[in-house]
Amino acid sequence: MSEPVRSPGDDRNLGSDDNGGTGGNGSAKPRPDASMTLITAVLERPLEPGYQEAADRRTAGGLPAATSTRTVIVVVMAIITGFLFAVAAQSLRPKPTAAATVKSELVSRIEGLQTHGATQEANIVALTRQVHDLEALELAQAGGSDLTAKINTLERQAGIVAVTGPGLTLTLDDAVSSGGNADAGNRPTGGFEAGRVSSADLQVVVNGLWAAGAEAVGINGHRLTSTSAIRFAGQAVIVDFRPLTRPYTVTALGDPDTLRARFEPSFGGVYLAQLTKEFGIQSDLSAGDSLSVPGDPGARLFVAEPLGAPLGNAGAPSVSTATSAPTTPPTTSPAAQGVPTGAETP
Repeated sequence: MSEPVRSPGDDRNLGSDDNGGTGGNGSAKPRPDASMTLITAVLERPLEPGYQEAADRRTAGGLPAATSTRTVIVVVMAIITGFLFAVAAQSLRPKPTAAATVKSELVSRIEGLQTHGATQEANIVALTRQVHDLEALELAQAGGSDLTAKINTLERQAGIVAVTGPGLTLTLDDAVSSGGNADAGNRPTGGFEAGRVSSADLQVVVNGLWAAGAEAVGINGHRLTSTSAIRFAGQAVIVDFRPLTRPYTVTALGDPDTLRARFEPSFGGVYLAQLTKEFGIQSDLSAGDSLSVPGDPGARLFVAEPLGAPLGNAGAPSVSTATSAPTTPPTTSPAAQGVPTGAETP
């Protein structure tokens, strides 16, 4: 008959003194950890009694106390478990929806059309320059030098050709941290966050530069003419259906001192200062001696009719002075209608 198992709690009745015996009064001295029976049992006998009995039987039979983790069954079970985890993770991944597929196709088409449009625009610029050279050669051979000078002046005013000269460079960028819940007040943001530069902001600034006497204006390499429009599409700013990326660099040709003196106290300058003060929009206005503004490749002739007496052949009409520029632009309007003094054709 086996001896009954005694729990650690029973030791409180069999305590001993420091010398291993009983106390002086003959009563058993309790253990210091008598109040922590459960913790003592876990520390002294961590293995559950049933598992301990099985381990003792294996040891008595000459076998190791526990089976090895390197057996074939354990390895196979580990591989099967890993495979099941991989299959579960793969099945939980979201599958591409029809909307995502359509969006990806639209993005690819838009990028392809933008690349094609940029290529065609470069071809238009090259062909326009060839046509301009041929027209100048024809007029020179026909003795129309005065008409050539007039055409060059009108082309600069209409924004057809690129010009170079002194002027101002205004750089606008979004606030360092713009919150979507910020209050824009009465500012015409058109749905933009308060800390972002909107199309309305660019319109006010550009019109202020025109009013200050700018002879040519461009934004991020896009020439602004009397037919140009600054709009927004969603959260993007577009000029003549071309999207712009921040920061927005506005180049205005003209006398730098005069432009600055007229622009800063005007409505456009005060509006710009208010954007920086109230909404944290970053702005930098600097002068330059040799700034360039490209020509507008989208400018084209709508009306053409003979001007004066025909040159050369009797039936050959001369170059018309009509351009695509109306008298009142939708969003930006050049103020100077005379011959530009600070800008010259490169």
